Amino acid sequence: MNGLIRLFRDVSLRKKLIFSYLFVIIIPIAVLGTYSYRSAKADLERQLALTAENSANRLVSELSYRLERQEYPIKSIVFNPKVVQAVAAPDKDVYELAVELNEHVEPIFWNYLFFMPDMKEIVIYSENRSSPFGNFLHSAEEVRGEEWYASTENIKSVVWRSDGENLFATRNIYEAGREKRQGALYIRFDYNGLIREVAGKLGPSDGVVITAAGGGKVFSSFAEEEGAEAGEYLILRRDIPRTDWQLAYYAGKEHIREGTVGIVRATLVIIGVCIVVLLGVILLFSRTMLLGIRKLNERMKRVEEGDLNVIVPIPSKDEVGQLTIRFANMIKRINLLIEEAYVNRIARKEAELLALQAQINPHFLYNSLSLINSQAIEKDAYDVSRTVTLLAKFYRTTLNKGRETISVRDELTNVQTYIEIQRIMCGYAFDAEYDLENGLFGHGMIKLVLQPIVENAIDHGLKEKREGERLLRITGKVDAGDLLLTVTDTGVGMDEETRAKLLTNQSPGYGLVNVQERLRLYYGDAYGLTVNSEEGKGTSVEVRLPIGGAAASKRNIDRDR
Repeated sequence: MNGLIRLFRDVSLRKKLIFSYLFVIIIPIAVLGTYSYRSAKADLERQLALTAENSANRLVSELSYRLERQEYPIKSIVFNPKVVQAVAAPDKDVYELAVELNEHVEPIFWNYLFFMPDMKEIVIYSENRSSPFGNFLHSAEEVRGEEWYASTENIKSVVWRSDGENLFATRNIYEAGREKRQGALYIRFDYNGLIREVAGKLGPSDGVVITAAGGGKVFSSFAEEEGAEAGEYLILRRDIPRTDWQLAYYAGKEHIREGTVGIVRATLVIIGVCIVVLLGVILLFSRTMLLGIRKLNERMKRVEEGDLNVIVPIPSKDEVGQLTIRFANMIKRINLLIEEAYVNRIARKEAELLALQAQINPHFLYNSLSLINSQAIEKDAYDVSRTVTLLAKFYRTTLNKGRETISVRDELTNVQTYIEIQRIMCGYAFDAEYDLENGLFGHGMIKLVLQPIVENAIDHGLKEKREGERLLRITGKVDAGDLLLTVTDTGVGMDEETRAKLLTNQSPGYGLVNVQERLRLYYGDAYGLTVNSEEGKGTSVEVRLPIGGAAASKRNIDRDR
């Protein structure tokens, strides 16, 4: 359950709205549709049960009536004295028996066969005759082995039988005052006229099956290969009077399915229409509130990535619009605070630099160095003269008339001068190489970037090396639209822990933190220093600057002042 809640909580607002609307719309309609379906189904089932009961009772009544109507001639035959006498008298003269049958018995049978078309055959089986006599009198020996004759020996009522194709009735004949059966009347009836015609009057989806007590099938409206599945029918069972038969009425449920299918179809159509309307509402909703939220989210993401110059439009005056207004005001306030902090920080750094430069009187310094140079030349001390000249050149580019920015050419000239002074001071203990592209020199940058890096390379790298090559190499090129200056030394290098702290406030006096802060303050976090070092092999420091970045930064500072 908690997993489902978290899943729902993490999906987008549009999906939440879709799920919520679908739940609110589909659940009530589904409940109402289910209730309507069950109510309609129950009503149809009650109606079907009532109709089936009436139909079953009607069939039973009609069959009972038809069979009862056939029992009247049966009783008139078995209780006719002439018939009883002809069956029970074994010693009667053949001539007298023939006269009696011809005059009193056979005319009755012929009348029944003629006037009652349902009767097809009439036979009397006599226990007292050994051979047939006349048209209707036969010996009981002919049927003594048949089941119907043996099973009805003690039954004194009409017994109806059918094998699914033929219908016949039997009735025992008794002589007055005697309990022993003297014979039996056998009448075969028209099966189709009495049974099939009645049971066949059914609806297209209904059926009927009539079975005898012994399990034999009297009649079935179903084909043998079709059968009757209980799940497809409502089954009612009724006993048929005057017989041992049972009628099973199968009322088809097809019209119930047809009625309920209409309800289900209508419910699905309503749900479909509601979903279409829902999609329209969501589309309208997404173009109002959701669109504003999505755009606000996109702009917040851009701010999160560092873009504080995004423009936040105000799409509406509702709660989302008010939230957007407050976000836009917040961005403006943040920009003002950042700009204020940026300008103050640059001003503080410039003040520190100006204070440092103010400690030296440039004119006094240049005049003093010129005097020393003149005296050295007079005394033929040309090494001293060269050193003084380099020193004057270094401070001239360093002070740069108080300006913070400098050309890349002057920055490289400054650092080359510094390197030559260092080489003279240490007795040319290391060599210097330069690989600089011509495309660098026309661009600008802030000053005093390379000198602290070179100073670190000499003091902490080359001077600490006791043996082997001591080389300081400076390269410069245009790389992916940026200026890339690299200072590489073959000194002692440093371990990973020292390298990791080199550009942080925990740096042990290497002085590169100030350079890194100045670069990022002027150009942004995408620019600055990258230090790579391997202990025992040397160190490489890369300086990445934007082309034109120094001039743009300087204009911004001058404008704020």
